[in-house]
Amino acid sequence: MADEKKMPKGGRKGGAQFPQAPLGQAIQFAKKLVAKTHTGAQPENIILKGVFNSSGPTGKVRASALKQYGLMQGETSAYDATKLAQSINSAPPEELPPLLREAFLHPRVFKALFDTFQNDVVSRAKIRQQALQLKVHPDSGEKCVDLFVESAVYAGLASEKDDEIQISSSASPSKAHEDDLKDTEESDILGAQKESTDGNEGDKSEEVILRKSAKTVGGQMNISITLDSTMDPEKLEKYLKLLREYGAIG
Repeated sequence: MADEKKMPKGGRKGGAQFPQAPLGQAIQFAKKLVAKTHTGAQPENIILKGVFNSSGPTGKVRASALKQYGLMQGETSAYDATKLAQSINSAPPEELPPLLREAFLHPRVFKALFDTFQNDVVSRAKIRQQALQLKVHPDSGEKCVDLFVESAVYAGLASEKDDEIQISSSASPSKAHEDDLKDTEESDILGAQKESTDGNEGDKSEEVILRKSAKTVGGQMNISITLDSTMDPEKLEKYLKLLREYGAIG
């Protein structure tokens, strides 16, 4: 039995299954998988070596992680990228967050931990305690916590500070955050509109004054305009437009 290959550290020990790779690494593998299976599903030996850089136990552990994140499908005879993996690979940055959250919440243990501590601040010890209650093997408890926290942060569902983990209130951006962004955008728009309105009112009053200053003497148009170096170019353009209307300039 000396030739028997050992599972990599953190490999199968019994108990509840969880991905043995952080989400960030899984996403990189998923992108390679999408490229590798672009023309169709590929057998395990091709995928393990070409995507996971290992045809041994390490490659199989990584393949299992991708399946748990919902990024790979199929059997050993034909592995393929899922629609989720394809969407992540092609998504522009602004469309990526919800896809990452979907992948993060795909593993049963990770979703159960997230649901338990949603909208809460907890310690790693507390998360480990809950992981063991979910039947994660005691020897894998700390590894499960490390991978859960790292992946949650990557997916934008958690943040860590001073050994405390803040879990998001939901699997999507909070309403408060969306309202903040909306209020900021509306404030910017209203401010811009006010400036534009104020500017237009000023321009209109100046236009009236300019029109009133235009006098016809013996069929000739006499217009008095005072120009200075600080005049706004847009206002100057309006003056020139009026002069053209009166035929004072060509």
